[in-house]
Amino acid sequence: MKLLKPPWINHDGDKAIFSVDLHPDGSRFATGGQGQDSSGRVVVWNLKPVAQEKYEDDEKVPKLLCMLDQHLGCVNCVRWSQSGRFLASAGDDKVIIIWQQSSYGGGAVFGSNVVNVESWRSVTTLRGHNGDILDVAWSPGDVWLASASVDNNVIVWNTAKWPEQVQILRGHTGLVKGVTWDPVGRYLASQADDKSLRIWRTTDWTTEEKIIDPFSECGGTTTVLRPSWSPDGQYLVSAHAMNNGGPTAQIVERDGWNTDKDFVGHRKPITCVRFNPNILEKADPKTGKSVQYCCVAIGSRDRSISIWFTSLKRPLVVIHDIFDDSVLDLSWSSCGKYLMAVSKDGSLAFINFSSDEIGRPLCEDETNNLHMKLYGKSALTSASLANPTIIENPEFLRLREEEKEKAKEANSEQSRRPAPPTPQRAPINKQIETRTADGKRRITPMFIPPAEGCRTENPNKSYEASFSSSQREKSKIVVEKVDGVVEPNVTSRPPLAFNSNTNTSPSKGASAPLPAEFNGVPAGLPARFEKSTNGSEKQMDGQITTISTKRKHEDAQPIMPKRKRGRPPLYERATAPPPNRVPTPPPAQPVVSSRPQAVAHTQGEPLNVLPEASLSKSARVQIPGENSTDGPPPLLIVENDYRIGNRVGMGGGTPSLHRVSRTQQNVVSWVAYLTSQVTAVVATTDAAALTCHDKSLHIFDIKTGEMMLPPVQLQGKASQLFVHENCLMVITTEATLTIWDISKKKRILSETIRHLVEGRNGGVKAVQITAEGTPVVLLASGEAFTRCHDLEAWLLLGDSASVRRVLQPEYTMLPPCHQSEYKARPLASLLHQTAAYSGSSRVTRPLIPDDAKQNLTEVFINRMLTSAQYLRAAQDYKFWLKRKIQFFIKEGLEKKLRDVFDDLLGPRHSGSMDNQDQNGWIPKIMDFDKKSLLEEFLREILLAENSLQLQRLYSEYKEQLEGNLIDTI
Repeated sequence: MKLLKPPWINHDGDKAIFSVDLHPDGSRFATGGQGQDSSGRVVVWNLKPVAQEKYEDDEKVPKLLCMLDQHLGCVNCVRWSQSGRFLASAGDDKVIIIWQQSSYGGGAVFGSNVVNVESWRSVTTLRGHNGDILDVAWSPGDVWLASASVDNNVIVWNTAKWPEQVQILRGHTGLVKGVTWDPVGRYLASQADDKSLRIWRTTDWTTEEKIIDPFSECGGTTTVLRPSWSPDGQYLVSAHAMNNGGPTAQIVERDGWNTDKDFVGHRKPITCVRFNPNILEKADPKTGKSVQYCCVAIGSRDRSISIWFTSLKRPLVVIHDIFDDSVLDLSWSSCGKYLMAVSKDGSLAFINFSSDEIGRPLCEDETNNLHMKLYGKSALTSASLANPTIIENPEFLRLREEEKEKAKEANSEQSRRPAPPTPQRAPINKQIETRTADGKRRITPMFIPPAEGCRTENPNKSYEASFSSSQREKSKIVVEKVDGVVEPNVTSRPPLAFNSNTNTSPSKGASAPLPAEFNGVPAGLPARFEKSTNGSEKQMDGQITTISTKRKHEDAQPIMPKRKRGRPPLYERATAPPPNRVPTPPPAQPVVSSRPQAVAHTQGEPLNVLPEASLSKSARVQIPGENSTDGPPPLLIVENDYRIGNRVGMGGGTPSLHRVSRTQQNVVSWVAYLTSQVTAVVATTDAAALTCHDKSLHIFDIKTGEMMLPPVQLQGKASQLFVHENCLMVITTEATLTIWDISKKKRILSETIRHLVEGRNGGVKAVQITAEGTPVVLLASGEAFTRCHDLEAWLLLGDSASVRRVLQPEYTMLPPCHQSEYKARPLASLLHQTAAYSGSSRVTRPLIPDDAKQNLTEVFINRMLTSAQYLRAAQDYKFWLKRKIQFFIKEGLEKKLRDVFDDLLGPRHSGSMDNQDQNGWIPKIMDFDKKSLLEEFLREILLAENSLQLQRLYSEYKEQLEGNLIDTI
């Protein structure tokens, strides 16, 4: 603990200071007391020279920020609103002035040599009391403002409609000298010289309880009587009580308003009580368990201050004779470590506690959860229930009218839009018949759409066949026979689209098209094949069908006689040989694969994590960058088991040949033969790469067909093959990723990614290279991993699918991203290709508590921001920062909004930060001007459904932003 009494904090030397209050953001504090010629004075001070010694002697850091001398009488109380936007001051002139920081700069104070660094203007002046006002208090959420006066009344003011009075609380018969609010806004407590403490209900503003007994022995009076409510709402501590003739601070328990406990030890009456605004937590040194408690500071006329914990029976510390006169007011900082006290002698004391001494404060969410558990409501719910229902800022009204006009124009334009033309229906009474080389008929199926105007009531209903016994109508379908022979192994599909993924089956969900620089071709289509037990392979989607000619086992099976139904006689059962039992195969080990096929594993060989790439008997790859306007584009054709004459291969023990050729308009430019079956192929503008079954990689010059390198021997069989510009990427079945730069003939990366694909369904969907040369692995499950060279590790971009399923869909949707926007939005482009961020409402979403969903949503958005920042994706970062703002606005998280807005706004005055901190604040983030972003994000408040709750926040930052712009000009 450190104690400091700065001599430069005073009101014209030795004038009394009656009140002090620390700003919620910890940047400044205000004092109120006497000024010149018996007038009142409010001074706003910079906290930094007080809290840190090194800034006290720094001339560049101002100490006094603003001096306000508008009060005609002594200022008895100053209180910051919980949002920090307003400052309320009340005094002997029977008025309350609400101050707000002005966007214009300060200046010299009239009749003084003081120069104001900041400018504070009067928002409104509240008049209603008939006597001196001694205390004011803001309610939770700044919904109401309560004031206590010597006219024996308490007035509750509506902060949304200055200067409207909500209620005048009458009941005290003496001077009311202190007021305090219940932390959840359910009660208001007031203490007066009539030796009573009253608790008022905020629902109907009637008396809930009148406490008299602890104050019946009190004699004399004090200048102020400032009670305080604990942050957990369990205790109300009053000032100036008596117990057995000794002064005490009375503890009033919320449960039953019991008064059997008090704080003792002071020699003279208690004048003020102030609880630390945080619920604190510390580990018990004896048991090691975490204990939650509250901390309260008590000031007395005996010029001493005592600090108490609700978990201890003795005070934490007692500071005697800290002042030369009575302690009049106390104030804690929002962090809970700073305590300020002022005295009638005109001085201020500053006490600094360490975390070990004071404990760890609970965060706002933990405090709200505790309030909800205890009382069913919190400060947030209290503020939302009593939020203002009128529009204070005319810009809200103007913007809403503009939005309504835009909506009307959009509706009228849609109504004037002509109806879409009816598509022409193809002929439904015609079929095309062809013949194959072996004489088999082939009829091309044709889609028959439903008749116009026909409406199906239930598409899932099973229809019964209807029969007519009178006559049978003849078919009207005309069969058109086409001359010519169609080879059975030639597909009628157009050339495949160029795709960088050589082993990926089409996804059910629609995904964004790949950028042109990432184009490749599917060399193998494993998801379209099924292996039957007789050894035949059938390719789905109307592709090639290859029938195996080896049927020796089927031909050798004897014909068994037909067995009669029923159970055989007993004598047959006794003489019958035992049936041949097929041994049960051992259970297969679980293998993670990118396609629904089992991966074979032989004892002694490494376990294959991914399946081997497979290519159909023939495949065509469009060569990029050589599109011809006169005819079809050039193609790279791969023909496995190439036929020479009527035989496959050369015969006589010679291995089968597999042909690779470049063709355009039926003109073959070059031909190359391989002795191992091709499993995957990709092509670029300069080279063609092929992987074979014998673990080899062949690279050809795309124009001449010459081999650019001798065959590269891979570490295992290829599972997938990708290409990006001059980079070639191969993933083996053991999940080893290798990347080469073909032009430089240099390896970029070679390491295992087994830990990325194991435990995730679908395998690898694509491998790409960012503009900075960073590899990115996209998984079919929706995850995207990028390689960090400095950390030598893979970083997860975005979040896993299991986490996204519990979030609201609007916070997982990606921005639309076109092919041309890849370089501007790399994160969105990469995640679009995973097709896992669609946010479909048909996805089953588990039920979790709302607070957990809120926390997970915030974590998800923060991860997207971190991913965009790592990829240096400015547009993606701006998108997710805007989504974070929208989330905070929708959830009403004003404190977190302020944290973001404060960072975008920057230093509010020259004295709020030292030169080092000012240099540390960067005016730009990801190439965006922070203040321009703040101006754009403030508009989101106006467009929100709950804009009325945040309109004051909008006005506050809008004025400060305009003031900063004026100062810049």
